[in-house]
Amino acid sequence: MNGAKRERISLLAFSFTDCALKERLADRLCSVYGRWLGGFRTRELREGRARSGFEVEALGGERALLASKALVSPVAFNKYGVSLPALEVTALRALEEAAGAGRALLFDELGPMALLSPEFSARAVELLFSGRPCVVFFRRGAKQFEDAFSKMADTVIIELAPESWAEAVAASQAFMDRAVAAMENPK
Repeated sequence: MNGAKRERISLLAFSFTDCALKERLADRLCSVYGRWLGGFRTRELREGRARSGFEVEALGGERALLASKALVSPVAFNKYGVSLPALEVTALRALEEAAGAGRALLFDELGPMALLSPEFSARAVELLFSGRPCVVFFRRGAKQFEDAFSKMADTVIIELAPESWAEAVAASQAFMDRAVAAMENPK
């Protein structure tokens, strides 16, 4: 990607299949740029080797059960009951607070469960198109997100895989360094 294109990026998206690699990059971003990032993380819940669900965590704040095989809910995705309040209260509040504080936004991760909440989805779209710096993780193969992000101006999509790790780290650092410089020296 050329330097002029890099300067105009407002959304950096990572498609992934390897959750551990996604966690590693998200952890790195949060530890290095936590002061300038706001938003939410999505983490797998495991019982032994088996995934039992997911939780959503506001950066620097509360956690909520997002989905679980044991959760009884009128809303479901595959074998998981889904808690819409986890999206609409915990994740959305974290995004709103970050946007209000002028921070870069972290969406970790956008997927089919996020689409189950019209309230969350509508506001997430507004924030993604706001021009505010956004870092997004989404699962490879999520056609809706791949298509949408590929059509958005000022967006770069990087496939997060072991062979592209160095590119992903360099791109995320350059993206956040530019975002931090803009936040610290507004025009």
